[in-house]
Amino acid sequence: MKKLFNGHLPKGPRNLKKLNFGLGSREPVKALINASLENTNGMKNNTHKSRMPACYDFVRYLHQETDIKRLEDITKADVMLYGESLRERFESEGDITASTARDYLSSVNVCLAQARGDEQCRIRASKDLGFPYKTGIATYDGSTSFSQHQAIVRSCSASVSVTASLQRAFGLRFREAALLDSEKALAQAIKSSAIEVSRGTKGGQPRTVPIENLQQIKSLEQGADLQRCTEHDNATPSHLSFKAFQSKAWRETKVVDTTYRSHGERKHFACEFYRLHIGALPPVQAGVAHGQPHFDYLSQQLSLSISEVKHRDKTVRLALSKVLGHHRVGITNAYLG
Repeated sequence: MKKLFNGHLPKGPRNLKKLNFGLGSREPVKALINASLENTNGMKNNTHKSRMPACYDFVRYLHQETDIKRLEDITKADVMLYGESLRERFESEGDITASTARDYLSSVNVCLAQARGDEQCRIRASKDLGFPYKTGIATYDGSTSFSQHQAIVRSCSASVSVTASLQRAFGLRFREAALLDSEKALAQAIKSSAIEVSRGTKGGQPRTVPIENLQQIKSLEQGADLQRCTEHDNATPSHLSFKAFQSKAWRETKVVDTTYRSHGERKHFACEFYRLHIGALPPVQAGVAHGQPHFDYLSQQLSLSISEVKHRDKTVRLALSKVLGHHRVGITNAYLG
């Protein structure tokens, strides 16, 4: 088995204008690991070793999702999108925990800052991405507010506006919303009061989302209007790759509101779904803790026994997890608390 590279210190002072900021390797992952070693003053201690999986994971992401070949081409948007991909992994795939996702992002932040000599690419797990704490349970409402959503819809390009509206109306991931054929979905909604989401889903697994309000129809109509204008079958501009559009959308929304996170539209949907189907607010909106305090709140609000509200809570969370494209009830904790 090939031994993993664990770093070496560059000889002499680094020239930041050289390839990979002069970190002594043409390979981005090795350069990033060298930056970590430099940060620990050459000590290959547990701190340095714990960062290595994150370095490999981050560069693997860059190879798969971008055209980046060297560290100096990495932007803050790239780190942001990597963070988004980490969240999808612990929410959808379950191959990492919320704690590991936070640790990976933290390690990438440290290594990139050491490599660059600044923190221009630093992304904060909670403030910038709305990650739940290491327990995986949200303690505050990360939903995009109506006023914030409206500002994005009014000020951004039609493609970004439609994508945000579809995310909010159907609880879609950014990729799913950007690739949804709104014309086809609108026909499905009219015929069967539900749409099928299949493009861009995790693992290629299709799912059905029910039509439960007029705003869902309006968002599909807006998407269909855009598609008729562009003669394209989704909201992604035909001249852009999905990757390019995702970066463009991130930059557009940050000009309008630096605190906006597209995932907040999905969280809005989740909270509204829960409220509608259970008849009371989720923990993050009710201002109560997850678990027994929330069961006590539900019992009071719904005039039901604790055993009854526990059963109803589990049933609604399971339905929500399926609509969001998950298969685990526990993942709703990251949205609802």
